[in-house]
Order: sequence, then C-alpha cells, then structure tokens
Amino acid sequence: MATIYDVARAAGVTAATVSVALSGRGVVNPKTRDRVLQCARDLEYRPNLVARSLTTRRTHTIGLVVYDITNPFYAEVAQAVEQTARQADYRVIIANTTGDESLGAELLEELADRQVDGIIAMSGGLPVGSLRELAASGMPIVPCMWDEQTAPCLSPSVSLDFAAAGRLVADHLLDLGHRRLAIIAIGCADEPVLRLRESAFRDRLAERGCPLDPGLWHWADSRVESGYAAAHDLLVRDEPPTAIFATNDLMALGVVAAARERGILVPRDLSVAGFDDIVLARFAAPPLTTVRIERTTLMATATHVLLRLIAGEDLPSPTPLFPSLVVRESTAPPATSIHRGREVR
Repeated sequence: MATIYDVARAAGVTAATVSVALSGRGVVNPKTRDRVLQCARDLEYRPNLVARSLTTRRTHTIGLVVYDITNPFYAEVAQAVEQTARQADYRVIIANTTGDESLGAELLEELADRQVDGIIAMSGGLPVGSLRELAASGMPIVPCMWDEQTAPCLSPSVSLDFAAAGRLVADHLLDLGHRRLAIIAIGCADEPVLRLRESAFRDRLAERGCPLDPGLWHWADSRVESGYAAAHDLLVRDEPPTAIFATNDLMALGVVAAARERGILVPRDLSVAGFDDIVLARFAAPPLTTVRIERTTLMATATHVLLRLIAGEDLPSPTPLFPSLVVRESTAPPATSIHRGREVR
C-alpha cells in the first residue's frame, strides 16, 4: 500500500507539500498540485484518516440524528445530507431516536465520544437540555426542522415555516367547503406536545369561523399503522369528519387504507391531506394532497451551516423555508352529508 512518502518521491516534493495538496488547504502551485494528485492516483494512495484527524483535530465526520430512518422522509433527508457532506470530504453517522428521549440523550453522548466534528439534530426524541449542554461544551450543533414550541433555542438553526404549512392545509380544506374536519397528529394523549403545524391549522379554522371539535383531534405515532387505527376510530363516529389532516404522509396513507376498508371513497366521501410529500405520495391511490418540503434544499442548507460552524464562523439562522401545498386527487368538495361511508342527498 502506497504511503504519503511514496507519493512525495514520485512527485518530487516533500510529504508536507503532498499533505497540503491533497487536503485542498494552504497554498500550492497549481502545476505542483496537479502533479501530486496524478501521482496519488497512479499509486492508488489512500490518506490515513486517523493520522489526519490527529493533525487537524478533526475527524471529518458529522452526526445526523433523526426520528426514524424507516420513514421515507428521513431516508430522503439522510441522502441529501450525505451528498452535501461528501462534496466537502465529510462522512455522516446516522442515528435514530424512534421518539425515545432517553435513547436520544445516549446517542448524543455516543456521537460526542466518537468525536464527530458537529451534529445536525432533527426534532423527535432529542432532549432539549442535552442539546444545550452539548452545544455549551463546544460541539457545533444545528437544530433542523424543529416543529415543537419547546425548541432548543440554539443559533443558527434551519427550519421550515410550519405555521404557514398548517394554514395552507386549513385554507385548502375550508375553501373546498369542508366544515367537519379532523386532525391526526404525532404524539400521545397523556403527554400531548403541541406543534406549530397543528396549532396553526387549529387556529386558522377558528379564525375562519369553523373551530376544530376537540373530539376530532386524534394522536398517533407517525407510522402507517397508527394513521390507519386513528382513522377507523374517527370514521365509525355518528358524525364522522368529511376531511382529515394527517400530519405526516405515512399516517395519511393509513387513513386512505382505513377508509377503503370501510367502503368510504376518497375523495368523494372523505378528503385526506398529508404532510412531507414523500415519493410514495404521488403513487398512492388516489395520489395524496400534501405539504411539500424541499428536502434537498433544506438539508443542504443545514449541512453547509454546520460545516461553517465547524470552520469557526459565526452566522445567523437562515430564513425558514416556505412550504407549498401540492393538491392531488385525495381532496375534493364534500358530499352533502356522509354517514358511515354512504352519501345521503
């Protein structure tokens, strides 16, 4: 296996010049840099990352903590972070909290022990106190996509205008003529956590003279199965909703499946809206109306912000990304009245 000294001899330079040329940092004559790079390729030289980390005090790794990578949304998020990080010669360690704050605290400690250079911290299962403590210790941290009203209050952070998203869904369903609306939100009835997308949805309904019936607020755990179970509970009521806003696409797909089992046609008998615009949303039956998050833009921004923090820059939080509503075939004006899936005129 070739060493840095082999490359230096082949290129006719010192090992220090090879190190600078390969790192892309410092000043090296362009012709010399090209010669070093060509010799490194010819010799199939691979830098010793451990040795480099001892010299630079950086591991060129970052941590990405997400809620659940089995959700296609987070898989797409991880891909966007990896692509951006790789362009800067960084690698990504991905950790899943599955909504468990004790696990989330352990994962933060493990990432710090592995000496990652920084962390992108997405909401869901990360204790705010642990994030603040780690940031106070000097670890560069970028909170990303924090929807909860109890955010870490660390700057800079990267986010979406979740309140605008909630209003977009409310306005769309009200404009279609729906007046009995339900929401399936991620959380637990025993320990509810009100998020901006949900509070904005509720508040917009009230502003427009159609307050949300508290009995039509259902809690779930973000999975397809939980949306499916919640929809069954809502649709068997004497006065079922004519529209349901599920606060992620997986739960919305579960709602569509439950409606189909009960003989309720979407969108003729029930309108369904989701949130995230995962790839599967386009190919659902019917295709899902949902809030679109430009994940590549958002996560590229978060990664660039983190890399600039690692480099020692002091910068403000970017302006929250504004969402858009993608209207597809899962929403339509309500029938005159609905009772257990049958239209009555």
